[in-house]
Amino acid sequence: MEEKNISFYEVPVFSFVPPKYTKLSKVTGGKIFGSFLIVFLILSLVTCLKFSKGFDEVTESLKNECPEFTLIDGEFEIEKPFAFDNDGVYIEIDDSIEKVDENTIRNINSDYSYQQVMVIGKYDVAMLNNGQIQAFSYKDMGNFTISKDKLVREIMPSLKSFAIIAIMAWSIVSLGLFYLVACIMQLFTMMFGKIFNKEFDSDQRYRITVLAKFPVHVVIFIINQFLHVNFWINLVLQIAFIAICVFFYENENSQENVLTIEQTDDIV
Repeated sequence: MEEKNISFYEVPVFSFVPPKYTKLSKVTGGKIFGSFLIVFLILSLVTCLKFSKGFDEVTESLKNECPEFTLIDGEFEIEKPFAFDNDGVYIEIDDSIEKVDENTIRNINSDYSYQQVMVIGKYDVAMLNNGQIQAFSYKDMGNFTISKDKLVREIMPSLKSFAIIAIMAWSIVSLGLFYLVACIMQLFTMMFGKIFNKEFDSDQRYRITVLAKFPVHVVIFIINQFLHVNFWINLVLQIAFIAICVFFYENENSQENVLTIEQTDDIV
């Protein structure tokens, strides 16, 4: 009986199963891209939900606990220093801090224990969100003014909406980067193919690389919700899984020999 083709929704599932890679390598690139895009969007939605929960907690904390403050003519003043440190979120507001920059955020998050960090000083502000660090001076904001009431009622909701849109948009960009990195990592697929004496054309080699990167990407994403995984560990795991998938890949001539034997057995 002829084995049915792998469906659109089975591609991400079977990418976790190395013995399926012989058949997965024949799936069209468009089907693989489309199925992975859906998963990337789902992962981004999970990130958005987690971010939204943390952001709402921060907003509520600012509303109930943050002292009155103002930002006028590029200078920030606050009634008394304010700090928030809970559930992977760190906020520090203190007009006695003369200089705030990217290094300020790196020093606070040196052990990668925070998902969101914001430090507001007398003349500068810096923040960490979705792995990206940004810092700027209040003077760059022109005649912008702010107070506690304006922050809670207007700015925080706008920032939340903007961040969620940015996270969802980043899912598409990250998928593009995922494919770009696969272009380089297919060198490992080619190397393992020679080691294990496997035969596949350039298109199949690239598909195998893309498919083998995906399970590790998903697993690392899940782990990163609880603790940070080092880049090099991520890379080594991806290379190792590529090796496993190539090992289980069956050459076309091997499949033809098996089919011939089965047909011969049927005749006998």
